[in-house]
Amino acid sequence: MGDSLDFLTKYHNISNKLKKRFLRKPNVAEASDQFATLATECEQKELWQYAGLCLLDAARCQETLENIFSELNFLIKAGREFLVADKKDKDIGCPSMGQENTQAAISCFGHALARCHNQIGFNTMSAGLALELALALGPTPAGIQQLCKAIDIFPTIKAINTLVSYHIKQGDYVSALQILNDFVEFVESYINAGARGNYSVILHRCEVTRVLLLLILQPSPQRLAPCLAQVLEKYAWVEETTNNDFNMCEDELLLLQSLVLACQSHDYQALMELEGELWIYLNAEQKELLHKLIQVLTIQ
Repeated sequence: MGDSLDFLTKYHNISNKLKKRFLRKPNVAEASDQFATLATECEQKELWQYAGLCLLDAARCQETLENIFSELNFLIKAGREFLVADKKDKDIGCPSMGQENTQAAISCFGHALARCHNQIGFNTMSAGLALELALALGPTPAGIQQLCKAIDIFPTIKAINTLVSYHIKQGDYVSALQILNDFVEFVESYINAGARGNYSVILHRCEVTRVLLLLILQPSPQRLAPCLAQVLEKYAWVEETTNNDFNMCEDELLLLQSLVLACQSHDYQALMELEGELWIYLNAEQKELLHKLIQVLTIQ
């Protein structure tokens, strides 16, 4: 309580300096510095929400002074302070019902993105801010919205992979599969255009995830796009083990073929055995998908 009262006193004293007085302009630059100093004091006392408020006021001062770089710096710092405040509340089991800190963070980052708009050379920074906010928000509608914004501004592998993961965590396998399919087509066109790099690792991960998603969804042939039908066809015939464009070892390829055949024949015993054998080849997300696949097929 004492720290809060001390903060309010200092905060009001600084704010009063910004009030217009007869024949005297307020010293906005000095007020900005004092807000930033007070934010540092609040941060040291773990009053993150108050630190965010001070940084937000410092950003408004810089906007008045038309210092866009300083304004952006303060806006981003303020958003991060509000995110820390929100996380700490959740860590102690007292999340805000109105999510005030989350909304304040979204507002700060959103305003920073708006200020970056039409600024030459700010695309990467804008996409990075949207991705940072999305990672803090987690697999929520708001988090997905920020990821889509980041990808629209400047697509990165991390943003696309995160978007796929968020859809999977929400159980939206259709959207996850569509994004993966578009991403694979983009990477393949990039390779065909002469790009160099270890893209086989990316395509390998996407391929396995696409196979698992397709097996979970079990789309009818009429609703299956030709490119997705080809994904499963590669594993439908044992003779095609030589068709390996994704740097996949022979054992993993054979296990995926066995998985596809076991699903098509509804061989539940084989599925249970394959789960253990495939385990070493899958990442954490793919393991969850495989477990989900077995659950779906078992209850049918």
